[in-house]
Amino acid sequence: MKHHMMRMFINTDAATTDWSVGKEVLLAFCEADFRLVPESIYQWETRIGEFHSIEQCEPHWAGIARSRIRGSLIEFPIGLGWRRKKDIRYQAEIKHSQTNMLGHWLSGKLSVYAAPHKTVDWLPAFRRLCRVMRPTFGLLHYFVPIEDTERSGTPESYFGGGVVPPRGTLKDIPNLGWATFLGGELAKAVKAEQIEEAGFTIEKINDGYLLRLTDNINDLADNYSHFSKRRAELKKLFPDDFFLVKHEPISV
Repeated sequence: MKHHMMRMFINTDAATTDWSVGKEVLLAFCEADFRLVPESIYQWETRIGEFHSIEQCEPHWAGIARSRIRGSLIEFPIGLGWRRKKDIRYQAEIKHSQTNMLGHWLSGKLSVYAAPHKTVDWLPAFRRLCRVMRPTFGLLHYFVPIEDTERSGTPESYFGGGVVPPRGTLKDIPNLGWATFLGGELAKAVKAEQIEEAGFTIEKINDGYLLRLTDNINDLADNYSHFSKRRAELKKLFPDDFFLVKHEPISV
């Protein structure tokens, strides 16, 4: 069922298992707004217990799981999840960067799903996470029914799930969100001066850029047509084949 939802995705090729990263990730939530402090912590769907402190999460940030595949015992890190139901309802989970059985490096991803709330500003947390996790692609977006699709395998579904292409593929970014981070090779497509001159907010963070389409994320619910127009204008400043979603949805 289509509904309003705030989603945040951080995709990174950097290592994520070290606790120094985990501590900063959790601080990004706890220090952005007291209403974002977790209530419970999880590994996969198993509830570990109530959240009492950031330090309590250290042993669970990147727990090791073991599995026997084709006779070989392999180890891999399990990501931490956390949830909140009071005041602000949201859930988050880190899927760690790791090396697979073939020796290939797999990107990590932080995923956040939240019920929209007019008075919560997610931007400080998103900005801090972009600094800490050094993403190749990051997205903070308020999804409204008109652009939320139930069809899998489409450019729109990749956008809704924060899915980005495999490493090395540079021209298949799903779409721009209300706030988008482009790092690494993707940052080379950013024409920072032109974007700023066109009236868009752009920030340099590490080796990438944080782009913002309007001043308030709630514009998607309150004035979607304005947001849609702004996104179309900004996409004109990128190569024609840079985004998978080529057109804006038709308002109804």
